[in-house]
Amino acid sequence: MEQTMESAVTDASPLVCVHGFSGSWRNWVPITPALERHHRVYVARLAGHARGSAWPSGADITVNVLADQLERDLDAAALDRVHLVGNSLGGWLSLELAARGRALSATALSPALGWHSGGMHLRTLNLKLSVARAVFSAIAPYAETVLKPSLLRRCLLNGAMAHSERISVVEAAAFVRDNLRCSVYQELKDSFLQVEAELGAIDCPVQIGWPEKDALIPQHPYGVRFPALVPHAKVTALAGVGHVPMYDDPGLVAAMIVEFTTSVDEARRQSHAAYCAVEV
Repeated sequence: MEQTMESAVTDASPLVCVHGFSGSWRNWVPITPALERHHRVYVARLAGHARGSAWPSGADITVNVLADQLERDLDAAALDRVHLVGNSLGGWLSLELAARGRALSATALSPALGWHSGGMHLRTLNLKLSVARAVFSAIAPYAETVLKPSLLRRCLLNGAMAHSERISVVEAAAFVRDNLRCSVYQELKDSFLQVEAELGAIDCPVQIGWPEKDALIPQHPYGVRFPALVPHAKVTALAGVGHVPMYDDPGLVAAMIVEFTTSVDEARRQSHAAYCAVEV
């Protein structure tokens, strides 16, 4: 886990970005400059993923083991409670760490976890992920050439972005190749598609952002359990963006995050000031 750069705010609270399944730290590059104006920003590199640590030796390949490793990464960076921002599987991990008491707040963008187990919707998701992996494997050696036409780029990256024409060919090629750097792809996919995971109680503020053009795991049916799992969560629709919304509209996503995290920080400051006034 690495801090992106020093925040301009001297007492800025820490914020950790967590990428999704087969994603990478690069997914957050479009919005980190805006986040850095308000927070000390750290970007997680998940175990078994692009430029992340190796999967823990002998450990099962599950989301819980991934969460354990992420918690160790927080400890290694001397981070106790942080604002957690996660996308897709990263959203699931952010909520899991919030349930473990590691969050000042949690923002989950198009989070995994909210589906019921079994059913055609998970067979469909498995097919989408498997086809994307096969296509990315085929085009990776020629990615810059294949992805140059904007129409073809939109077709090939539709599961992740609604507006892939807004990113450069270099960024698109990096997105494809980072997907292939996930060394636990098949095992981790099989694991999270076979469980209906639960969450412990979360005592911090939570917001869930649902992209209106998510072609991979739209809110219905993939988020139907969240009202029961996180009943106090603020739910926001994100207009015009796809599954990895940071690429489609960085300004929209950054504003949604910062508005929430800064309001949480302000409430904490006011609570602390009131406590100090009573003590005096």
